[in-house]
Amino acid sequence: MEKGTDEKAELLMEKAEALTTRLEAELAFRFLGRHVSDLLRGDEDRKLNILDVGSGVGEASLRFAALGHRVTLLEPQACLLETAMERAREQALDRTADLRFINERVENLEACLEEDFDLILCHETIEYVDDPLKALNIITRVLRPRGLLSLVFLNRYGLIMEKVLKEGNVREALDAFDMEEFTTPLHKGKGHLYSDIEMRALLEPLGYNIEGEYGLLVFSEYIDCSLFEPGQCFKGMLELEERAGSEPHLKYVGKYTQLICSKS
Repeated sequence: MEKGTDEKAELLMEKAEALTTRLEAELAFRFLGRHVSDLLRGDEDRKLNILDVGSGVGEASLRFAALGHRVTLLEPQACLLETAMERAREQALDRTADLRFINERVENLEACLEEDFDLILCHETIEYVDDPLKALNIITRVLRPRGLLSLVFLNRYGLIMEKVLKEGNVREALDAFDMEEFTTPLHKGKGHLYSDIEMRALLEPLGYNIEGEYGLLVFSEYIDCSLFEPGQCFKGMLELEERAGSEPHLKYVGKYTQLICSKS
């Protein structure tokens, strides 16, 4: 059952401020940065027009704003968008960067924006929309040819690992091999579940080329931060996760999958 509005807002904020959420955002930014560098090659001073769909508190997109790019944050949850605005003010980005904050759903994107983008971030969003294919079609229409889409979603195989290693629930792990939805205390109480192959099947008819695939949070759900020296947990996990997330033998069991896609 979906939580009440106040309780859901509290859960959203708690998740947004968690160490693993910050770690995930930093990893996604680093992995994406490799491809953005290719996009800018020969024109490093170019300012990209970036859209963050389901921006949350702006963990990833505000990093791009700090680099001087034009960024639009689209977020349906007002409490998260307000926090993103506050973070931008704290970093003085509201005075130095071209930033827009829009409290809206991706389904209504084209009604509130009439422009296209060089880079679109869609992190932990696509699995929660009612019609993922419709949302991807809308995103595709506003992405410029040869533009990049960074897609982060809950990974079916990462969920299987979590059910076994963290919860010790073999029955639910077996069910996760075939189930189409996962339960969540957020949104409408459920979300769509994908493997990388299933997500690629949605993207292929839309004319995308997969430029990179990474695993996010391969080990961090299972690490006890008390084993680190004070203040060293984030740094230690980041080093491990950045290596594991691009390692072919490990990236496919990350909690999240990141696909970097270019539009034909």
